[in-house]
Amino acid sequence: MHPDIEKMWLETDVLIIDETLMINAQTFDLLHLIACEIKQCYDELFGGIKVIACGDFFQLPPIKEEFVFKSKIWQQYMTQVLVLTECFRQKEDAQFFGALNEIRFGQVSDQTIDYFMTRCFEKDKNLNNKYTRILFRNMEVDIYNNKKRKSIKHEGYWFYGKDVIKNPNIQCSFQISAAVYLKIGAIVMLVRNINVKEGLCNSVVGTVILIENDAVWSI
Repeated sequence: MHPDIEKMWLETDVLIIDETLMINAQTFDLLHLIACEIKQCYDELFGGIKVIACGDFFQLPPIKEEFVFKSKIWQQYMTQVLVLTECFRQKEDAQFFGALNEIRFGQVSDQTIDYFMTRCFEKDKNLNNKYTRILFRNMEVDIYNNKKRKSIKHEGYWFYGKDVIKNPNIQCSFQISAAVYLKIGAIVMLVRNINVKEGLCNSVVGTVILIENDAVWSI
C-alpha cells in the first residue's frame, strides 16, 4: 500500500460512507479486513474506526453481488440505525412527496398514476421554462441548451474556467465545460452547494437577470 494512503487509514477516527447502497457485501468485508490489518486490531469494526453509513436501500442495488447488509461483518457490527423522516426538497408539496414515497416503496396507487399523468406533456412548449429537462446523452443536452440560448434575443457572454491541474497524471476530462455561454433570460442550475442556509444548493434553478464582467446574477 502507498505510504500516504496507509497514513490516511491510520489517522482516520471516523469514516463516513455516503450512498452505501452502491457498496456490495464483499467489498464491505474486504474494506474491513484492510482496515483491521493496517490498524493491527482484529476484534473491532474497521480496526476501531467508527463507521457512519448513509444511504437508501430502496434505491438501486449494487452493480454486482449482494446488498451490503448481507455482509456478516455488517450484521455483526452495524446495529445502530437512524431513520431520517423529514423531507427538505419536496416539503412544500405534500402530494408530490406522497407520490414519490409510493414509488419508493413500490406501492403506486391509481390516484398517484393519475396525478403524474397530469404532468405528462408531449410537446416541450407546454412545460414551464424552469422545469428541468432530463435527456439521455450529453450531446443531446448541448443541442437543447444551444437551441434555447439562440431563441433569447439578448447579447451573449462567454465565461471561461480558471482551473489549475497540479497533477500531470490527471486526465483533462471533466463533466463541467471549460467555457460557458450565457445570456440574460437564460435558465441556469447550480451543480454544487454554495450556501445551503440561503438556498444556494445543488440543483437549484434560476433565471439570469444581470451579467457583469466577473459575475452572473439570477433569481
